[in-house]
Amino acid sequence: MQKVYFHNGKSIDQNINTRRLSDSQHIGEKQVVDINKLLNRVKIDQKNETKRKIIFYSFVILGISLLGTLIVFLK
Repeated sequence: MQKVYFHNGKSIDQNINTRRLSDSQHIGEKQVVDINKLLNRVKIDQKNETKRKIIFYSFVILGISLLGTLIVFLK
């Protein structure tokens, strides 16, 4: 029985113990990268992260305040 595993775009044949690159991976092709797009993506990710943090902390504060008011009214 032949076992073939794929990891990181590489095909490993366990019976032969040889490694070969799969057809989907092309080595040596150069891609043009626009640094402005990358920087804009980082800025957008940082803004989204701060929004998530603000929402999380506001829910935590809301939960603590509701728990505190519940304890006050039950006492």
